[in-house]
Amino acid sequence: MSPTQAALSRKVAVVGVGTTHQGVHPGKSDYQLGVEALRLAMADAGIENRHRIDGVLGYKFYGAGIDPIEFCKLVGMEPRVTGYLDYGTGGFTTQYAAMLIATGVCNLVACVFARNPAGAMDDFSGLPNEYDLTCGFVNAGAVAALGWTRHMARYGSTEEALGHVFVAARKHAALNPIAAFPDRVTLAEYLAAPYVLWPFRGYDICKVTAGAVALIFSRADRAGDFAKPPVYLLAVGRQQTPRMLEAGDQLLCFGMRMAAEQVYDAAGLGPADVDALFISDASTAAVIHTLENYGFCGEGDGQDFVKDGGIELGGRLPINTNGGQLGEGYLVGWLHHAELVRQLRGECGHRQVSGAEVAQYCTTGRFRQDSLSSIYVRS
Repeated sequence: MSPTQAALSRKVAVVGVGTTHQGVHPGKSDYQLGVEALRLAMADAGIENRHRIDGVLGYKFYGAGIDPIEFCKLVGMEPRVTGYLDYGTGGFTTQYAAMLIATGVCNLVACVFARNPAGAMDDFSGLPNEYDLTCGFVNAGAVAALGWTRHMARYGSTEEALGHVFVAARKHAALNPIAAFPDRVTLAEYLAAPYVLWPFRGYDICKVTAGAVALIFSRADRAGDFAKPPVYLLAVGRQQTPRMLEAGDQLLCFGMRMAAEQVYDAAGLGPADVDALFISDASTAAVIHTLENYGFCGEGDGQDFVKDGGIELGGRLPINTNGGQLGEGYLVGWLHHAELVRQLRGECGHRQVSGAEVAQYCTTGRFRQDSLSSIYVRS
């Protein structure tokens, strides 16, 4: 266990979450959505005095999003620390917040993500470079599609496996009142859809949505001062793979395996202990890569794991009970954290995982360069 991992173990807790509706928000700015989410998170935590928050982390991407300095000006806050990461998706920003608290720099940190891009909920729009182009090796969807062809060639996996992932995501989104895409899709409907990046159909790549999320992290020894039961961050594993295609199996997300080893070692837990799994599903293939690389099943066995409702509520391992990025909305992993907190509190109603005590978040980012996993526990 590294010093950082040891420092995080049960010393940091999530005490407040807030989420807006996902989809489109005509006439609202990123900052307006961010303020709305922070208000919801503060109310969730029972925080009336915003000045108790002494750290504010935001997220900016291609010029859009939340600059924490500007955000603090708008809400009249003067925290000890403001900041954002160059790749500040959900898991990385929450780790940043946890380290600020575990090292004694801050006592209470708000992480705020919001965006309202042009073309929200359209296919391949909203983010320049990444999603504007549909053809060629020019965007994250193309990298994921090529990775799945590698999986198909090595393990004999099929397109139907991706369909099972998508069907499960939409079933869960149908139970989520803030989901951008609550309509269910059958496997037959999935298979009838045209390809956009073979072997991916349009369903296989998440669509950019507008919305906001706020998460409030506290020192664990003060977590009992808030309105809701705390959810503790137990461990984080993280691995960069900057060599990219120079390294073997980059397209199969091999960096996940090193992140998995770290997080399970630090937590003293393994895949069998996880009650609910949250995967940053920018594509359907990411779910199967994660199941295999984190040891939830064997190499090449992911296509069987997702069949017959295996990843649905009531199945062997519920995944993305909020609908994930394929159903609830694509806020680069931030929504997954709000859902896992609510699951561990037992607040999810019809989509609640009975007796959930351990939740895990997994992500791989950009062109398979960033792998991270976090494990949260109820007590």
